[in-house]
Amino acid sequence: MTITKKDFKLIIPFIFFLIFGIYGIYSVDFISVSQTMKTTFEWCTIPTIIFALYYAYHSSFGYKTTIVIAIWRNTFTFIVMTIITFTSFQGILMLINKNIGPQKEYLLSGKITKLKFPENKKIGNKYSIEIERKLERDTIELNVPTNQYFEKQKFEKRMKIGSLHFIYSEE
Repeated sequence: MTITKKDFKLIIPFIFFLIFGIYGIYSVDFISVSQTMKTTFEWCTIPTIIFALYYAYHSSFGYKTTIVIAIWRNTFTFIVMTIITFTSFQGILMLINKNIGPQKEYLLSGKITKLKFPENKKIGNKYSIEIERKLERDTIELNVPTNQYFEKQKFEKRMKIGSLHFIYSEE
């Protein structure tokens, strides 16, 4: 398989998009996952599908294969590209939330109701906790940097609310 100029024109922008998105995901230590997922789903579903279809089509077709292999490869590539694109859009929205527009101070307080810790910490795994907020009378899922929390623990932390209304803290 030889890489052509056309391939580079396809790959290079995607790599920058991916790096920018991954950087956004890891740019904060504490972030309200439920808010970021909901917003990314609402705002970026159609662009994600278009982007994934475009890359799946251009990365599979144009190569000499049978129709069955091309369909299988396109389907697999589409699924992988959808996941990668959605995650990158989520990271980009986190960067926008943190760096553009007004930022308000916020005191997040409540009781931890659920822990979501992976058994073995691997690259990409996040620790998260669910916090029942008394003032807002709801539950929020929060990514946290460590697993030093336990259920029914009182949680209180100075955070910020960014321009997209995601609750976050850099430390």
